[in-house]
Amino acid sequence: MNWRNVLLVVLAFALVAPGWVSAQEKVGTTGVNFLKIGPSSRGVALADAFLPIADDASTLWYNPGGLVNVDKPQLMLSHLAFPAETNYDFLGYVYPLPALGAAAGAQVFGLYTGDMDETTPERPYGTGRTFTASDFAAGVSYAQRLTDKFSVGSTVKYLQENLADEVARGWSVDVGTFYDTGWKSLTLAMIISNFGPDMEFITTPFPLPIVFKFGASGDLWNSEQNRLTVALEGIHPNDNREEVHIGFEYAFQELAFLRIGRKFNGWERSTFDAYEDDPEKNNPYLEYPVINEGGGFSWHGMSFGGGVYLDGIGLTVDYAYANYGFFGDIHRFSLMYEFD
Repeated sequence: MNWRNVLLVVLAFALVAPGWVSAQEKVGTTGVNFLKIGPSSRGVALADAFLPIADDASTLWYNPGGLVNVDKPQLMLSHLAFPAETNYDFLGYVYPLPALGAAAGAQVFGLYTGDMDETTPERPYGTGRTFTASDFAAGVSYAQRLTDKFSVGSTVKYLQENLADEVARGWSVDVGTFYDTGWKSLTLAMIISNFGPDMEFITTPFPLPIVFKFGASGDLWNSEQNRLTVALEGIHPNDNREEVHIGFEYAFQELAFLRIGRKFNGWERSTFDAYEDDPEKNNPYLEYPVINEGGGFSWHGMSFGGGVYLDGIGLTVDYAYANYGFFGDIHRFSLMYEFD
């Protein structure tokens, strides 16, 4: 099978799979949903289809089973500014342990707001006091090669959610695998993320946003000067519709990169108008259809980006653009430093 056939199979799956997904959603039934925000500009530009690539420090978040693919210690920094003065930051560090066929790492990340005015029914224009809201996670990871082609890794995370003076605390575990098939450049990977007990805010318990993912990737073109990699991922969350993510990365001499990605979770956004007599039946969460309301191609779920690797100082700078629906267009940058 040549690369053209591989590409046709991947594209066919990406177009057909959205039609297979279940029509059942449980949107809004979980908490600490900041755990779903991908930290890497590279990963975001690939529509978060990074699970089966897993070869830099952002693998701490995407797939701890791939940490053994990181050859040198790496430090990653990422910042994302959402509307309404809401920010997301990520810091991760990976340290290879080649003598053990292993790797270890740590990460901290969180979502936080600026000061907000406190209002009450009695004083709807403000009490003169302010408050903030924030989410925080800290985790440690370890990955081990079980064979020269197969590795498994896990991350244990401490979770905290704050709203004004109230705090909810909990923990979760990620378990991921990475398999190099040995056939051409094909890799396979799986992960279950955010598995853990319910958290409780004040007196109300809520479940974590557990996600199961399966992915595959391979090089469509790989020469001394150029590389073109495709990655495909299927996602099954416990609180939303299933999704399919596909991403392409072009590299020139492994120094300059261009990336594009797309998320799918349905053929068309027909449910907005399907129940005009009963609007409560409409589904506002079908965010990544193939076809929009007007019958044309929907750009929701598209992402683009690029990056440069500064070989002399071991620094990689990545950029990504993605459309987040109601949040609009979001731009982000990430920095990756590789130690000697």
